[in-house]
Amino acid sequence: MKDERAHLQLFDLIARDWQLASPVRQISFNADISAVAFACADGSVHLAATADKASPALRTRRAIDTGRLTIAAREKPFLPLKAAEFTEGRSSDVVAFGAQGFAFAKTSGRINALSAGGIAYHIPPRSQAGIQVLAASADGKVLAYASGAQLYIAMADTTEPQTVALPAEITALAFSGDGLTLAVAQRNALWRLPLQDLNSEPVVTELAEPATALHWHPDGAWLLAQVAADGFYVIDTARNHALHRSKFPATVRSLGFEQNTNTVVASGAFRAAAWTLEDGRDVVTGKAGLVLVNAVATCPNRNLVAVGYANGLLSLAEIGQPSEILLREDTGAGITAMVWSQDGRFLALAGTDGSVALVEFPDAMFKS
Repeated sequence: MKDERAHLQLFDLIARDWQLASPVRQISFNADISAVAFACADGSVHLAATADKASPALRTRRAIDTGRLTIAAREKPFLPLKAAEFTEGRSSDVVAFGAQGFAFAKTSGRINALSAGGIAYHIPPRSQAGIQVLAASADGKVLAYASGAQLYIAMADTTEPQTVALPAEITALAFSGDGLTLAVAQRNALWRLPLQDLNSEPVVTELAEPATALHWHPDGAWLLAQVAADGFYVIDTARNHALHRSKFPATVRSLGFEQNTNTVVASGAFRAAAWTLEDGRDVVTGKAGLVLVNAVATCPNRNLVAVGYANGLLSLAEIGQPSEILLREDTGAGITAMVWSQDGRFLALAGTDGSVALVEFPDAMFKS
């Protein structure tokens, strides 16, 4: 990561890319990282297996005498994406469900489970009206979904969900990493509900506007709340204190925690914006330029953040360092969504023109 002389064709050597008819709005890996789902603006869902017979790890060589790393070009084409069944009326994000599957909600009030191969089927939980928000616990055993102000909690092995009526329409849901707490955004309030006793008094955090997305720190000590108009909130869950990060040049479309440096990283500026969680100190990360950062994705096991720009340029930055390694030069199509797999091996991304890609990083690329 200290060498900035990255070859401009690196992306072509380590990525598989496809073209879709509709731009992707959200990306999700399944629990065992055998597949990734690309959820499009037109409601369709397209899937790719992470397994690759021509994986870059199999094409990587290190010279014995010089130690130089080389990756051979792919010789055979890769498989096309698989279109999922019965996605008409999809009204929620796609979430990991079970070990290998996915799930998504529909305007009919039904929830569809989805295999990694694209086969869809109804599962018993159902609401009385369209479902607009869906979330799953990390182990895929519990689903939370919302229809208006009605909250449903369903175990994978039961047909009758628990229900909780909230005062206002629910706009975002997120399970804590340990699966014991559910964060619920509704109106200008963020509720934290203990799943073992949904009728107990919630912990309420007041915000200046409704949250559009929620992100838990893995240890549950912090919670991020994205908002539509002005930046995001960092919530210290122990003190129930919310810090508003605002005045971004553009909408903050993506956020993430980096555990090793205990920082939060955000898009919406002319470089990857990062701060320490303890004292809110700025952490210089990557290069400042003239093009907005559309998306960021923090690597779960390395001190890295993938940075996607409004012109399609893609780079890797080491948090706390002012340099970036170029993975792909600008394509003219801004990056709309980006996410790492849970093991840090894969990076999935999508552009405004319907382009999608799955990047695989051989371990040999990084210093141990």
